[in-house]
Amino acid sequence: MTRRMRIEIVTLFPGYFDSIVKQSIVGKGIENRLFDIRIIDLRDFATDRHRTTDDTPYGGGGGMVLKAEPMFSCLKSLGFEKPSREGERIVLTSAAGGAFTQEKAVEFSLLDRLTIICGHYLGVDERILSLFGIEEVSIGDYVMTGGEAAAAVMIDAVTRLIPGVLGNFESALADSHVEKLLGAPVYTKPEEFMGLKVPGPLLSGNHRLIEQFRRRESIRKTFLNRPELLDEAELDKDDLDFINELKKENAERADR
Repeated sequence: MTRRMRIEIVTLFPGYFDSIVKQSIVGKGIENRLFDIRIIDLRDFATDRHRTTDDTPYGGGGGMVLKAEPMFSCLKSLGFEKPSREGERIVLTSAAGGAFTQEKAVEFSLLDRLTIICGHYLGVDERILSLFGIEEVSIGDYVMTGGEAAAAVMIDAVTRLIPGVLGNFESALADSHVEKLLGAPVYTKPEEFMGLKVPGPLLSGNHRLIEQFRRRESIRKTFLNRPELLDEAELDKDDLDFINELKKENAERADR
């Protein structure tokens, strides 16, 4: 029997995900039964008539904190215990979390079940994280008003790695960041536009030349836009020689 991943999103704003689960690659993946997504309204687990899910923090200060009781009831209703069962993971979108990287997306895509809690306000009562072994994950060094956008980013990055979701899985294997390099520039028809031509190697039909051109342009883009990634990339002698050329060109440009 083919494994079908289950994704659950715990949120205060379930309507946020209406278009996400119906359109584009994610919607097609659900339609083709490659994975399931369930949207869970945290307010359904509040116990008062106002459906309260947050309260003021102990110790004072501004902001609000997501309450422990509704979150506990929600996760228990989903059958979670601590520690999580093999193949299952609960994550919380949080500015205080570890970085969401391509490696993390691959790791999550191999799970049987991924549950994402959309963080809000100052965060979730810390006791919930302890009770369920929840992993905090951040999509970047900035703060947003809620975790729904972060959850949407994770869903997109994770589900596209599930076999069958992309029409051509090679495109996922060649993604930027897979090899710690940014993607090379890409071109399509027409061959010339506004006086700008497609680089000759791409028109040559020589696969070795094309591969070399794309590799070098990928390194060039990484060098210019995200040079820190080169420290982690797997580079051979030709790559390193090319990087030295780029450094020399850069130094000469700075001296002008």
